[in-house]
Amino acid sequence: MRREIGSLLLGCCIVAAGAAVLSTGCSSESTNVSAQQACTDLAAARCQKMQQCNPQGLLNTYGDLSTCESTQSSTCTTNLSAPQTAQTPAHTEACAQALPGESCSDYLLGNVASACQPPAGPRAAGTACSVSAQCATAYCLIPRTAQCGTCEAAPGVSASCSNNACGPGLLCDSATEQCVTPVAAGGSCADSSVCTPGTTCIGNTPSTPGTCVAVADAVGASCDLADGGTRCDGRQGLYCNVPLGRVCARIANATVSQECGTVDGGVIDCSAGGFCQKLGSVGPTCAAPARCVLSVASGTSGSCKTTTPTACN
Repeated sequence: MRREIGSLLLGCCIVAAGAAVLSTGCSSESTNVSAQQACTDLAAARCQKMQQCNPQGLLNTYGDLSTCESTQSSTCTTNLSAPQTAQTPAHTEACAQALPGESCSDYLLGNVASACQPPAGPRAAGTACSVSAQCATAYCLIPRTAQCGTCEAAPGVSASCSNNACGPGLLCDSATEQCVTPVAAGGSCADSSVCTPGTTCIGNTPSTPGTCVAVADAVGASCDLADGGTRCDGRQGLYCNVPLGRVCARIANATVSQECGTVDGGVIDCSAGGFCQKLGSVGPTCAAPARCVLSVASGTSGSCKTTTPTACN
């Protein structure tokens, strides 16, 4: 029987304030949890956190919680078999116990708890990698135009993000294509790309900065920007319904072959990796865990590939 994610870590942890805390004299590396069990627990923790913080993203990517868990568990097991990885089942299990205590903001920014930070591996900077735990830098930089990565330092503030993601806790400014520290609610912004998750840039013009404002997360909330409203939280499955008077409404979700897009004033999104086939649309999307490896940086087309130890080592 699968253990619940909030359970004790083989008698070595206590749970306080919703997070796992190691007790005195106990090391997470002392557990004898199997790779399969650790990956099952981590997959459950990740997918439950995604369901909490980005339920629409879970529907779009996986379709349902069980598919998310099976896909994530399989990927985790594959990654644990990577050559020269410092990641262990015990470290994976410790992360599974710590993840439920993360805030949604930290989760969405990749600002993971210390138990979830990859351990440093033996591979030097510049060496090929598929997972961060192979690297002495504890970071595998995977360009959007490549299936595999190289061991590098995590991209910090002002680093380019034109062809890669930023390091943990940072965002990619779409205007400058540089990594920036997220702007909190009430801060000045030129574009929503710099606002911390859960906020959006309101009032900005080409010549005047706006302000990061909390998004609306409830059905019926005003999204009339001209009348003091804010944008609707797409991660929570909301959109701005104009015919109803610019209020947030629930996105509908459809499976393959069903109608999608803007229909009779409502929005119907695709689930389980599907995409809405419209005239002139670019697609399809890739089924998780594959991603679209772009043909050229900032391009819109490429090939669906999965980053795995087999392909990258």
